[in-house]
Amino acid sequence: MSNITLFDLANSVREALGAIDESTGEISETYAESRELFEQKAVACVAYAKDEAAGIEAAKAMIKAMQDKIKAREARLDRFKAYMADCMKATGITEVKHETGLFSAKLYLDRDESIVIDEGATFPAALCTPPKPPEPSKTLIKAAIKAGEPVAGAHLVRKDRLAIS
Repeated sequence: MSNITLFDLANSVREALGAIDESTGEISETYAESRELFEQKAVACVAYAKDEAAGIEAAKAMIKAMQDKIKAREARLDRFKAYMADCMKATGITEVKHETGLFSAKLYLDRDESIVIDEGATFPAALCTPPKPPEPSKTLIKAAIKAGEPVAGAHLVRKDRLAIS
């Protein structure tokens, strides 16, 4: 039975249903046998489908668990880099290297700039992008602040960068 497909067995059941004895009106004797084989194969197919669904759910759960672990490790690494940068800044040391030059860390003070937009702040159309509704453009706001224009609801923040190579 393992080489016979569910489709083949369905055809056998259909053929057995079609083979009605015209004199008695009875269904062929092979119908019961064909139907039993079909039901056995169908049960095996259902078992396969349930097993496959469980395997897929287990894989999804494993992926989610791994994504959560990766996210936690990335956060821990970010906190460690901030700790390292704080310690380097506190000591005034901006660069450390392995004695053979295999790896190093360099602290760039106030290197990165970013715009922080206050919650609920609104901006004129000149500082927004055209989609509907208009969204504040950090690029336009940054250019305005650097040009010396006052921009209420946003400010420029300078941050240190720790480069590890």
